[in-house]
Amino acid sequence: MSPNKNTFFVGIANSFHDSAMAIVSPDGEVVFAEATERVLQNKRAIGNAPDQFLRTAATIAEHCPAGARIVLAQPWSASMVAQMADNTDLDRLGEFIDRANREDVPPSLLDQYAFSQFCRQAAPPVIQITGANLRFGLTERASEYNIEPEIRSFDHHLSHAATACLTSPFQESACAVIDGYGEGRSYSCFYFKEGRIEKIDTPVHRQATSLGYFYMTICRLCGFGLFSGEEWKVMGLASYGTYDPDIAAVLIPLVQVEGLNLVQCSFAEMYQIYKKLERFRRRPNSPALDVANLAHTAQTIFSNVMIEFLQNLQRQTGLRNVAMGGGCLLNSAATGLVVEQTGFTNCHVFSAPADDGNAIGAALLAWQEANPASQRLAKIQSPYLGSTMSSTMLDKVKEHSGLKVHVLPESEIMSYTAEALLNGKIVGWARGRAEFGPRALGNRSILADPRSDTIKERINASIKFREEFRPFAPAILEEHASAYFEAYHPTPYMERALRFKPEMQHKVPGVVHVDGTGRLQTVSRSLNPTFHQLISAFFEKTDIPVLLNTSFNVMGKPIIHSVEDALAVFHTSGLDLLIINDHVIEAVAA
Repeated sequence: MSPNKNTFFVGIANSFHDSAMAIVSPDGEVVFAEATERVLQNKRAIGNAPDQFLRTAATIAEHCPAGARIVLAQPWSASMVAQMADNTDLDRLGEFIDRANREDVPPSLLDQYAFSQFCRQAAPPVIQITGANLRFGLTERASEYNIEPEIRSFDHHLSHAATACLTSPFQESACAVIDGYGEGRSYSCFYFKEGRIEKIDTPVHRQATSLGYFYMTICRLCGFGLFSGEEWKVMGLASYGTYDPDIAAVLIPLVQVEGLNLVQCSFAEMYQIYKKLERFRRRPNSPALDVANLAHTAQTIFSNVMIEFLQNLQRQTGLRNVAMGGGCLLNSAATGLVVEQTGFTNCHVFSAPADDGNAIGAALLAWQEANPASQRLAKIQSPYLGSTMSSTMLDKVKEHSGLKVHVLPESEIMSYTAEALLNGKIVGWARGRAEFGPRALGNRSILADPRSDTIKERINASIKFREEFRPFAPAILEEHASAYFEAYHPTPYMERALRFKPEMQHKVPGVVHVDGTGRLQTVSRSLNPTFHQLISAFFEKTDIPVLLNTSFNVMGKPIIHSVEDALAVFHTSGLDLLIINDHVIEAVAA
């Protein structure tokens, strides 16, 4: 494929979960990225095609000029469907379960088998249909676009590595991908220099395992769902427990580090371990806090394994920078320990390290393939790559809804909102382009005053409708973050949890978790000037450079996508104020 100044690269993250689409311009810039779940308002979009029919065609038309050549790319090798069908280990496990008395088979083993079988059955149809909706959706614009007939296919973990490395500010770094699964393995390591990614060859261990599957097992034992985004609950719950040596003795053999491999015990030992795990399982209708020690112990083991793996990678490469990707890197508690404990002094995890982010990785790999002599500028990638709120719909709301709507000039919105926050109002805030990834970073956020020691309970009970043990994030002005956090490191994507300095905790109790940590977002003028302005306005009035920031959604739903989504949350929750672009909508007193 020869370079073309009018060629756009469309990455389609086509796992059967967390699918997404991204567009890279002819000069290698990411101009759009959005998860399918946002458009459909269907959490994780299980089994849904990533290139939604009408929506995808409209997005291409918005970001690619008429006459553009379109190259499609996917983050799975062309042989992946055949690999999934030819999974002899899974077949053997199924045969073992069929021969056994099911009442004797540990439920955790049945859970793992059921999940693996589901992946095997659900993934191929989504991969096989990739691009079909997009191609057909553009038939009415056939004269405007030249779509390449062949989809460029890239290894899954290479795509993760591309997302991690090519969104980083590094010229050179190590790269670790730690995932639930991949193409023959769940973890991979790479060496990155001047835009090029080279895999570090590590033979797959015969007892290789998955850190992601380990956490899934814990998630189920704690009574939470695998595909409903409930891994977050294990992290939140862990802080309420203590390390239990008896639980640890059972769990540790399930995932250990050997060099740059993650390994587990033999199947016979694992079978007995799964039997022992049942005594720690949360009982029906019992409170989640009953398994807090299980969550804490498992989180500690998860973090220890990740840290040891990265220590080995640092020793082998001798590098000080590390870029990381894969679903396991959404574990902010573990990620927060990397700089402090691994020997790496700089760590980059993009806002979408899981499979949705692979839309960007695949598109950038296709761009590199077409432009082998070119190199992207090493810089922090903005996460604000999604859709904007419809001004047409806002006009209709103002005209027809009967709501109290007024429009404020930009010069007044910040002061107005800051005043509302310090007066105890909880604000739904939707401005600019949506964030890419599962976390709200100040453009699709619910905001509140962190000085209140009851605000967490209020939001969990009347807005998010979720468990009381789940914390909220501090969004803090970058220039003040080192005064509030120990072992501070810039955290623009809310990707790591750090410990608050003891003398600062009483100032912002609403965002300090029970263990003294906070999953912070450092807000800079360069990356999000609007959100920086808002926090600065609050700081001027309160001398606190922090806002409570949580995603604009209710439990079980994705972050809002449209004006209609925002209004639905506003009307069915305890939000006091809704600000969409320059439109201010106030709750009507009952």
